[in-house]
Amino acid sequence: MITRRSINKAKVPAIRTLRDYLDEQDQLLDSVMKILNKEYRAIKERKIEQLESISEEKSSYMLKLQSNDQRLKLHPDAALLKTDYRARVEAIKNKLQKCKEMNEVNGKLISLALAANRRLSSVLMKARDQMTRNMTYTDKGNTVATGPLRVNTNV
Repeated sequence: MITRRSINKAKVPAIRTLRDYLDEQDQLLDSVMKILNKEYRAIKERKIEQLESISEEKSSYMLKLQSNDQRLKLHPDAALLKTDYRARVEAIKNKLQKCKEMNEVNGKLISLALAANRRLSSVLMKARDQMTRNMTYTDKGNTVATGPLRVNTNV
């Protein structure tokens, strides 16, 4: 049963000012840019083991951005975003666009790296298959190279 006392005890977050939300959005975007730069360096330096943690960190910040954006849209003074805070909103939108572009570049680099790894894997598998095709087993279960890959050791 809901009572006046239970309503008063419920924790309702205080509504902050638009400026506070915009400041937070700006700081979050700065953090995302740093993460995207870190991701770019990890891709460039082929530090694949770092990409998973970077991706998790990036996802966490993206969720925070979405949540903050939702709070801005639902704010009682949201109409001021189109008038009084217009320049600030445009600057934040530009920063967001820059983040999207950086993320797209990183995505393309990851795709290229994956394609290169698949090609390398294919070459190695073909070499392995050719090598094993020219192998036979002796009566004791040992392998012996036959055919064109056999190296003459009697010379």
